[in-house]
Amino acid sequence: MNNIYDFKCSLLQNNTFSRLSLRQNLIVLDEVSSTNDYLKELLSNIKPLPEATAIMAKHQTKGKGQRGGTWHANKGENLTFSFHVNPAALHVSHSFRLNMLICLGIQYALRQYGLQTLIKWPNDIYAGDRKIGGILIENRLVGEYIQASIIGIGINVNQLHFPPQLVKNATSIRLENGRTDTIVIEECCIDLLYELLRYYQLHDIQDTEALRTSYNANLYRRGIPSKFAVQDQEVIGTIQGVDLEGKLAVLLQQGLQRFDLKEISFLI
Repeated sequence: MNNIYDFKCSLLQNNTFSRLSLRQNLIVLDEVSSTNDYLKELLSNIKPLPEATAIMAKHQTKGKGQRGGTWHANKGENLTFSFHVNPAALHVSHSFRLNMLICLGIQYALRQYGLQTLIKWPNDIYAGDRKIGGILIENRLVGEYIQASIIGIGINVNQLHFPPQLVKNATSIRLENGRTDTIVIEECCIDLLYELLRYYQLHDIQDTEALRTSYNANLYRRGIPSKFAVQDQEVIGTIQGVDLEGKLAVLLQQGLQRFDLKEISFLI
């Protein structure tokens, strides 16, 4: 059974969402393979679909992760949702701007749950040294410009116990803030979506330098010597930040190098 939740940004009286409708639909699905895929289908079949329409799944069977991986979430315990925005005149070569803005917006949204988080490049959210969430953005293009961006977000919310292979590297809102009551997932989704959209609305996606400065200031393990895998070899490097193209600048023994997504990975 699926439910439609009327999402009203009634707390705002000053028309903060001037580019977004103040009345949105949150579609809650009991189970779906991927909220991103479901939203892509809606965008193809329904015109016009209101910007920031959100799809939330109580259980996602084939959630997508970065690098072609999967996102694992216990049924009913964690939050998986997708929504879409239409960035104005954003060239595909500048897509990392949106990535930075969404990562910063999730950080901002999680503060209401008492969490101080960092961004693990390019788009994971960490509390301390453990992953609490992740983001996957898929863009639809018209020519060389982004027509719509489908933003998938996974946040560990109520999960208190993780599989052995994840126990050292994963955490949840409840583990971090010590809440003893169960957080209602639908309410958590609306809370985070509300704050994230407000952050998105209030910041200029075209201001690359401001976004990059904020993103770098919140970058996980920036300035701390860390282990990485580069071309199947283990190296020690120190993250300096990201450049204007979103490449990760790392100071290695042989000097400063910049890496694309698939060229370097953390060794935890």
